[in-house]
Amino acid sequence: MIRIGNVQVSLERREVFLDGKPIPLGGRAFEVLATLIKAKGRVVGKDELFSQVWAGTVVEDNNLQVQVSLLRKAFADRGLIQTVPRRGYRLAAEISLDVPCLGPSPLCAMAESLEPLDDSTNVPVLVVDDDPSVRTALGRLLCSQDIPHQLFASAEALFAARLETPYACLLLDMHLPDTTGLEVQAALRRLALPWPIVFMTGFGTIPMTVQAMRAGAVEFLTKPFDEDQLLTLLQAVRMRAVADGRKWRHARQVEEKYQRLTQRERQVFSLVVDGLSHKQIARQIGTSEVTTKVHKKNIMNKMQSRSLVELVAMHTVIGARSEGLGGA
Repeated sequence: MIRIGNVQVSLERREVFLDGKPIPLGGRAFEVLATLIKAKGRVVGKDELFSQVWAGTVVEDNNLQVQVSLLRKAFADRGLIQTVPRRGYRLAAEISLDVPCLGPSPLCAMAESLEPLDDSTNVPVLVVDDDPSVRTALGRLLCSQDIPHQLFASAEALFAARLETPYACLLLDMHLPDTTGLEVQAALRRLALPWPIVFMTGFGTIPMTVQAMRAGAVEFLTKPFDEDQLLTLLQAVRMRAVADGRKWRHARQVEEKYQRLTQRERQVFSLVVDGLSHKQIARQIGTSEVTTKVHKKNIMNKMQSRSLVELVAMHTVIGARSEGLGGA
């Protein structure tokens, strides 16, 4: 889903929402909107709009003006679509990728029930590319190697699928019609999904590559790429997906246990792992040593920890999880 101000648009399902309520749009008006969205703030000339919306059809200029007027009326915002004199039209609002489920990962409730994966054989490769020929070629290659995979024509389709597995890896096109690969990468981080990403692009720049790698991308491939090279890379990436998925599963289990603690128990938890004695903790929180010992025993039971060393390791996981979300 794409967000433009208070408007949400699904190019794939051809749906438009204003403040969460569906807006009925005619086919021509939607095509005008879709063309402006894909331009990403660039001024779109009338000739380009006519060729995209009325391909092969001779129409008068006022047809375009009528469709733009319908869009402005539907959005109750004349400033959303800006008229640039003698040049064309542009979207005046920022366009962003609106992920269906921001906040906790859709997998969080499944952490306890998910079984850890022993090897990479069952790790699927998720291909996101708007070029049908690329998807077809990659699909055939992966089929020939018996590699489980799913093909998506857009980022929207990927997120709409709500795949419930931490064990997966992505072959992600850097330049998608509705967003960029970097925006998809950022959205996955906000969802705390651990899938390793291999970016694909027809052309790349050094700053783009650096930005992707700093954000955690595994590799950056320029099309066309060698099939043997890709398969070798995927072997390593799928093995990494198993390791990352295990870490994800462990972190979620620790997090779920942590949620069972009371506020006072969380306070004591932090002081215990900081190395404070029962007497020091009791003095700091204003209670007795006996009460402090009871809190510590409850913490050990709820966290299912057998030693102070395990407790410290769990607290480190919780801290890393909080920092990761804060920086996403």
